[in-house]
Parts: sequence; structure tokens; C-alpha cells
Amino acid sequence: MTDTRRNSRLKPVGEPRHRKTILALSILGTILAAALMVWGLVKTFDSLRHMTNEQCRVNDADLDVVVVTPGRMVTPEAVTHHFGLTNGANLAEIDFVTLRENMLKRIPNVRDLRIERRQPNRITLEVMEREPMARVAGTAKNSPSGLMADSEGVIFFFPRSAATFPVVRTGPETRLKPGERLTGRAAAALQLVEMAALPEFLPLNVQEVNATHKDYVLVTLGNYSRAKIAWDRMDENSHQSRESLKRQLSRLAKALATNLASPTATWIVTDHGTPGRVYAAENDR
Repeated sequence: MTDTRRNSRLKPVGEPRHRKTILALSILGTILAAALMVWGLVKTFDSLRHMTNEQCRVNDADLDVVVVTPGRMVTPEAVTHHFGLTNGANLAEIDFVTLRENMLKRIPNVRDLRIERRQPNRITLEVMEREPMARVAGTAKNSPSGLMADSEGVIFFFPRSAATFPVVRTGPETRLKPGERLTGRAAAALQLVEMAALPEFLPLNVQEVNATHKDYVLVTLGNYSRAKIAWDRMDENSHQSRESLKRQLSRLAKALATNLASPTATWIVTDHGTPGRVYAAENDR
């Protein structure tokens, strides 16, 4: 005889497995729906970004690149080629920051480079070239020519009209390379050249500053006379150094104005012995 109460407590064998299958399919469907939603958002974002980037594409008709090069040693064509600003280029795909750093490292003639973006496809490149202050040469016979230094002491090539600039002459052991900076006594010589360019010292007509001596720099003046000049903290780029140099040049200018020495004399402006004393030595060459 069958026990009806016992049979009523029995559950169907396949019911738990069926529920698990339904739950798994629901989770899978949710994951697929979320994935499709994310994929749709990504595709939509990519499409919008592509549409935006396409607006940054430049053509010959609307390419607005301004290159300011006072020295005209760096041509606009060289700048636009370096940045890949050709017809059809997309400004949104150009790494201007890295390319700017590379140009400043690779071309010593460029002192600074400013980039101004104006959406969508307008850009201004402003190139500031280094302005030559003096020619730079060693005392060796094979010293390279065409090397110049600006007021910061950076060396670069500038072959045009270089003969009109004073010369800073470094030692024979110095190996001059574009992109390097003048240091030590050579930097002091450049400081003198820069100071001598002031209107009050133009009558000195400085032609050359030889930085190879230990205790002074030897200056060749426009009247073919020479001057041994030393000043306080002469190997420093400081206010005290510049003020001391200015005093020495003022004393030299006053001494030259007296016309008491021959053009072949060597002026001693070193404060050696008696500070502030300037005198001419006929045989001190």
C-alpha cells in the first residue's frame, strides 16, 4: 500500500538543475547586453573622435603656419617639415611637445620655439633664433670657423657676416662644438664683449678678447692697442662681476681718451698693486 504522505513530500528530481540553467542564462544575457552596450559606446566615441580629428586636418588652402626667424638661418620649410605639417596632415595626431624638445636639442641656432594651437586646424609656430654676440675660435690652427656665441654663451653656426663680430679666443685644448656653452674664462671674455657693446664703451671698439691667460683677458682694441683686463669675480655671472667689469672699462675708456700712449702700448687694467690704477706699458705685449 502506497504512503500518500511520503509521496507528497518528494520534489521533482530535475527542478534544481532547471533553475540553475535559467539563472546562468540570465547572467550570461546580462553580461552580453553590458558588453554590447560598452562596445556601442566605444564605437560611438571612436566615431565622434574621428569626426573631431578630421576637422584638424590641414590643407594647402587653410594651412596657417607662421614662422618667425630673425636670423633666417632656420627656414620655415625646415620647421614645417620637422613637424610634418604637409598637405593633409592631422594636427590631432602630431606630438608637438616631443617634436619641440627634439628641435631645441638638435638645432642649437633655435633659442626658443612657441606653439599656439587654434582649433580646429590652425596653428602658429614662432621660432626665436639665437642672436650672435661674438665669434668663437681657439688658438689652434685647425680651429673651426663660422662658430658664434650668443649672450647665453651657447655656441652655434652662423656663417653669414661673421667677420663683423668681435672674437672670443679660447685655449688650444678647447674643442668647440655647436650646442655647447662657453664656461670659465671664455664666458668672462664673452661678458666683456657684451659689456663693450654698450653705447658708452663703443669708442673702445673691441676686436678680440683672448681668454687663454690665467690672471686676465687680453683685449685687442680698434686702435690696435691692447689691454690686460681683470675684474672682481670675473669667472662668475653675477651682478658684482658685471659692476666690477663696468668700472674697469670706464677707467680704460678715460685713459684712452687722454691720447698719452702710443697705439702699440698695452694698457694694464688689472688692479694689481694699486686698485683703480690704469697705465700703459710700451714693451708689455
